[in-house]
Amino acid sequence: MPVARHVRRQIFVALSLVVDQHGHVLLAQRHDPKNRGMHERWEFPGGKVEFGEQPAATAVREAREEVGIDIIVDRILNIYSWFHPDRPHIQVVLMAYIAHRANEQQQPKPSCREVQAIAWTRIEAALGMNVIDNNKIILRDLKKALTKTTV
Repeated sequence: MPVARHVRRQIFVALSLVVDQHGHVLLAQRHDPKNRGMHERWEFPGGKVEFGEQPAATAVREAREEVGIDIIVDRILNIYSWFHPDRPHIQVVLMAYIAHRANEQQQPKPSCREVQAIAWTRIEAALGMNVIDNNKIILRDLKKALTKTTV
């Protein structure tokens, strides 16, 4: 039987690390029953960068689509890269943007079928939640970045 050959490819993803005035971060609980490794786990809102789209614009678009809020991107936290655990021929390049709500009165809510719940939480508490592994690394980096800016 011939061995299946996979085309190597990269997927570019932008995340919205939305922080409120109290230092809480916004997480979305994923609804994806077909993807056991992601279903019902917590993550930052975000998604694939469309061809021709600026990654920061993707972070803004995805926040609106997934949690129904308008955000303002403050700065990039970092760029991360890893290989998809179930498909090692796929490299995921993730750009994490620190952001805040454009209107503090605007309350987030699940706005698409991929999101079943949302939560505002402190970073320390988020680390104890069922957060997607790569998002835990980002949470730790975000905590360091926010500590540096408030000192």
